[in-house]
Amino acid sequence: MNTRKLEFEIPEVVSAYLQMDDDVIKSRIFKLLLADLASQGVISFGKAAELAGTDKIAFITELGKMGISYFNTDISDVLNDADVVSKAIIGVA
Repeated sequence: MNTRKLEFEIPEVVSAYLQMDDDVIKSRIFKLLLADLASQGVISFGKAAELAGTDKIAFITELGKMGISYFNTDISDVLNDADVVSKAIIGVA
């Protein structure tokens, strides 16, 4: 995948509150950006998860731990996901 490098500065006082290394911060910012794009409907949560290198359930779970609810999405997405899960449970393709 092609990438684009972005650099930005944060105030030192904010940096003092970030008790994690730079790689963790970069990963978290990337996932927050993906979540924002998905929340706006620019990409799906499934695509966001794929770009984050994980599956949709793990992505949604991680967002939940960051205080971001998947259920702010359109109800049709939730119903579609429920349909996919129920078909998987009963073994229907």
